[in-house]
Amino acid sequence: MKDAAFNQLTHARRYFEAKSAVYDENARGWYGRLTDALLSQALDLSVFSRLPDGFRFLDVGGGAGRWTERIATANPESSGVLLDVSPGMVRHAERRATRCGYAHRVRHINGDVDEAGELLAGMTFDLIINTHHLLGFFHSPDLVLGSIVPLLTDHGLMVSVLPSRWHAAFGDLSVGDAERARRSLSGLSWEAHEAPYGHLFTPGEVRMLHTSSKLTVDLLTGFPCLIYPDPPGVASPSAESAEDFLRDDTFFREVLAMETELLIDPDAGARGANLFVVASRVQPAEA
Repeated sequence: MKDAAFNQLTHARRYFEAKSAVYDENARGWYGRLTDALLSQALDLSVFSRLPDGFRFLDVGGGAGRWTERIATANPESSGVLLDVSPGMVRHAERRATRCGYAHRVRHINGDVDEAGELLAGMTFDLIINTHHLLGFFHSPDLVLGSIVPLLTDHGLMVSVLPSRWHAAFGDLSVGDAERARRSLSGLSWEAHEAPYGHLFTPGEVRMLHTSSKLTVDLLTGFPCLIYPDPPGVASPSAESAEDFLRDDTFFREVLAMETELLIDPDAGARGANLFVVASRVQPAEA
C-alpha cells in the first residue's frame, strides 16, 4: 500500500531539492503575490478565529516556510512543526525562523509525508496545513490524507490547497494542446506544469476524498477566479499581460478586493485556479 500511495515521493524530492538550490522569494511575481494575499485572507476569514489560544500547527510539505512564518508571526502564542521532503527547503525554513524570531516555537523536520506518523509520534495538532498542492503530488491522495488525519486533534482543522483539474485543462488549451487537456480532465498528471503532479482535483472529488478520511468539509472555495497567469511560453495577445496589469498598485488592490469577496462563495471553487479546503473531524451524533 505504501508503494502505491507514495510512489511520487522520489520525483517530488528531486524537484523540490533542485528548486531549493535556486530559491528566490521574489521570483513568484505579481500573480504569485495576489495568490498569497488571497490565501492569507482565506486563513484569516475561515481558520484562525476557530483555533484555541496557543494552538499547535503542522505545516506538512511546508517548503521554505513562507506559511509557517505567516502563522507563527501572526499568532505569537502558537507553536508547531514544519515537515518537508527537501533538505534544502528545510534549511531555508530554519534560516527564516531564526531571522524572524520564532525558531524556539517551531521545529523543522526533513522527512517524507509517509513518515509523519513515526516522526511525530505522540503529537497532535489543532491545525494541519498543506499549502503547496501536497496532495496533488501523489497518485493516491486518499491514502496520503488518511496518513496525516490521525495527527489532528478532535476539534482540529485540516487546511489544504489543491490543484484544480479544470484550471489545468484551461492551461493546456491556452497553449493549443487538446490531447493534454483531455489527460488533465482525467485527473492524471498535469504535463504542462514543471512540477511532478500526480493528481488533479474537482470540487466534487475533494468532498468525497475528505469524506473517505472521516472529515467534514466546512469550506470549499477557490482562488484566483477572475484573473489567471499567462500561459507559459506564450506571448499575451494584448499589449500587456496579466502580470503587467498586476504591477499597477491600484489595479492590484481592486482585483484583490473582488477576489476576496468571492472567497466566501462556495461556487468559486469551480472557477478557482487553486482549490481551498477547510475540513474538520466528523463528530459523533449526539445520543
